[in-house]
Amino acid sequence: MDEWHDRFSEEANIGELHDRDRLSEEANTGELHDRDRLSELPDSLIIQILSLLDIKDVVRTSLVSKRWENLLSTIPCLDLLEQTPSFISSVVSLWKGPQIPKLRLSFPPHNVDPCSSVIDSWLLFAIEKRVGELYLDLSNWRDVNAIVKRVGERWRWGDLNRYNKVDYCLPQPLYSCPSITKLTLVSCKLRIEDNVQWNQLKSLEITYPDLLSGDAMNQILLGAPLLEELVLKSFKIGEKENFSIRSTSLKMLKIQTGYIWRGTTVLRIRAPNLLNLVLEARFHGTCLLDVPSLTHAILSLVHNGDVAAQFKLLNHVFRSIRHVEKVTLSYWCFEMLVKLKNKDKVMPLSNSKILELDYVDAKYLLDLVGMMFPKLERLIVEQGSRKGFNFYHGTDDEEVHNAMVDACNSLASAKMSFPSPSLLHLKTFEATWSMRDPSIIPLIRTLLKNAPILEKMVIRLTRDASDLETFILAQEKVMSMPISSPTAQLIISLI
Repeated sequence: MDEWHDRFSEEANIGELHDRDRLSEEANTGELHDRDRLSELPDSLIIQILSLLDIKDVVRTSLVSKRWENLLSTIPCLDLLEQTPSFISSVVSLWKGPQIPKLRLSFPPHNVDPCSSVIDSWLLFAIEKRVGELYLDLSNWRDVNAIVKRVGERWRWGDLNRYNKVDYCLPQPLYSCPSITKLTLVSCKLRIEDNVQWNQLKSLEITYPDLLSGDAMNQILLGAPLLEELVLKSFKIGEKENFSIRSTSLKMLKIQTGYIWRGTTVLRIRAPNLLNLVLEARFHGTCLLDVPSLTHAILSLVHNGDVAAQFKLLNHVFRSIRHVEKVTLSYWCFEMLVKLKNKDKVMPLSNSKILELDYVDAKYLLDLVGMMFPKLERLIVEQGSRKGFNFYHGTDDEEVHNAMVDACNSLASAKMSFPSPSLLHLKTFEATWSMRDPSIIPLIRTLLKNAPILEKMVIRLTRDASDLETFILAQEKVMSMPISSPTAQLIISLI
């Protein structure tokens, strides 16, 4: 063993002497000083390094040598977000590669932006280079030339704000780009003059398109047979218009808009293979769904009509998603259900096993569960700030502590109505709750006492004040509550 050790040490020392002699010789001849070790790296590693740099640094490195100039055209993402038009044009001129896997474009605010024809040239360049993913955000763009035509040659910088909305229409060749797989458009106007041919498109997101017509949406869906994800944000639907989303390929659909859809507007969604639906909208119209494969529905519906109109909307929606396993309801949806108070006619979601709620009123929670979710297994609630925080906003720590003491000491008289079978299937309850809202205490007590197969209860109390004494009191009271389930695990923490 000692012989092998001595031999290994001897070989290591000899190798070290050889390396030292070689480095000394290179240093004497000047080879070490002139040697470019970075350029000796393989192309794949250099490309990976370049992809982690800011695009301005990448352009600087491309000026080092011809080899580095060519490597610029091989980075996987050409990220030109928040860049000036002149810089974008210079990068486009330097790009020599045959293909652009990913291109991202946007402008910084308060910038003199190019006319629409310049943006057209960039997009035509991307089409020519067979772009795969395209992100175009024109929310900060203003066509100064168009503004000059409107207000005259003697325009001022203030006119940029007054005429901020100058719509950019996408060039027609983009609608027949055969290579594009993912497209994100922000503040672009869609004017489709011919058939859409997005045969490879799988993901589409459109934000602030101004008025999005039902005809344009139909053309897009007909021309994108492989589309799996569709996101529509902050868009208007024309009055008296039937807006339909029909697709057999869609798996995820997200509609988020703060605009009010009038009473004559009808939204129809027919997607037999849709798995996930996010619907956040202000309704005055009708919503019809045909989504038999849906597994998760996130609903945030605000209806400005009377109670009868709200009831009609909810019944349409709930009847269509009664088979869904997981449901997420916003505060506004919860409030609409509480206001209706019609347990016999509101369609229950009898197959739903998972329910997520935001900012709910604890005293109505179990009543809602019994009314709508008779087979619920997992209940997740978040009460961050809305009602509880507003009620105690401006109070000091002592008042918050006293409110929690009152809630804990009045458990015997606190009654929470709920249908007795509603907790028979509940296995998990998770809540993130403000310490400034002690209404969580009687809710916890009711759940522990009446959920016979409860497996886990996780309570996370958010601390708006640094009163550890209040948390300790709540923790002690909760831990001492009677539990009907022999296997229940109770976790309460302060975050």
